[in-house]
Amino acid sequence: MKKEILQTLVYADVFDYPLIVEELYKFLIARRPLSFSVFKKKLQEIIRRDKLIKTDGKYFFLKGRGEIIYLRQKRKFWSQKKIKIAKKVSRWLKLIPWIKMVGITGALAMKNADRNDDIDLLIVAAKNRLWFTRLLAVFLLEIMAVRRRPGDTKVKDKICLNMLLDEKNLTLPKNERNLFSAHEVCQLKPLWGKDSCYQKFLKANLWVKKYLANSLDIKKLRYEDIKGEKKKNFSISQLLNFLEYFAYKIQIAYMSSRRTSEIVELHRIRFHPQDCRERIIKEYQKRLKLLLV
Repeated sequence: MKKEILQTLVYADVFDYPLIVEELYKFLIARRPLSFSVFKKKLQEIIRRDKLIKTDGKYFFLKGRGEIIYLRQKRKFWSQKKIKIAKKVSRWLKLIPWIKMVGITGALAMKNADRNDDIDLLIVAAKNRLWFTRLLAVFLLEIMAVRRRPGDTKVKDKICLNMLLDEKNLTLPKNERNLFSAHEVCQLKPLWGKDSCYQKFLKANLWVKKYLANSLDIKKLRYEDIKGEKKKNFSISQLLNFLEYFAYKIQIAYMSSRRTSEIVELHRIRFHPQDCRERIIKEYQKRLKLLLV
């Protein structure tokens, strides 16, 4: 298990993030799950004889990287303010009846955001209401003056709707499944949801256990879950279908000259000004190779 622990600490080290024992267990890079009690026992044995793995009694980190403990504490302080903003914004997003879930993604989900970072949110929309929902959400964020706009250089505490999913399209495509994506799924912090959408999201992405075998204990989930909207009658549904199609067309037209590496599909949107997935994986592999030489 030494190799798995080292892999996990190296990955966390890329983000300057020491891990407490529960996090080390949850995010252990392993293909086979094991109980927490067995993990703790093996961890103690490894710590006693391994010089690369260090702990201050609370946090675990790589040798010579003790300074990241203080950095994690600072980022936790900055993150708490951002989470309060995210919660406030998410309550206003309840005004949009087709939103099924709102969650925090990225570094902020781990309370590891820098002072000047923006706030990444994931939104799950009702079936065939993704683009109409996004249009309304963007409009609401503009009214609140909290939206991160394309080209913004000062993004501190601004809201970035970096991923939107249709509730019938919750599973990440096979070609995008890797260690980075598995972490993103597992560390997502739901703010509220409807009709057990968060549970459905996790069940749709159980592939993450291929990378993080101890993750996704669905039975222990705690978040605000509320009842969804009632079914609309046929005529209203037709109107909403038209509005969805119209919203899709005008937004695609607007984005056409601005698109770079974003994923823009009928049932899935993934925006991020700087998609760091490939860079993070390469850096992790580079550090791991140097450590295990």
